[in-house]
Amino acid sequence: MPDIWFTADFHLGHKNIIRYCNRPFETVEEMNQAILERLNARVKANDILYFLGDFCIGPKARASELRQQIRLQENLCGSRKS
Repeated sequence: MPDIWFTADFHLGHKNIIRYCNRPFETVEEMNQAILERLNARVKANDILYFLGDFCIGPKARASELRQQIRLQENLCGSRKS
């Protein structure tokens, strides 16, 4: 049976969020990788994951690329900042 997860405010690709929120990363790439690795360590392929907002910043193609890195058969994003 799949688990259901709710999350928000990853702000992937948002360089300034590191400074605004005092996140412990030197680069946006390091932040993206750490967040996605931690998420993938928790969720299983058959789980259901709802993003409630602020998944990433950037063009649709980048959002799609980042979603592809999440180990789920399907994930649902509620919004995308661009």
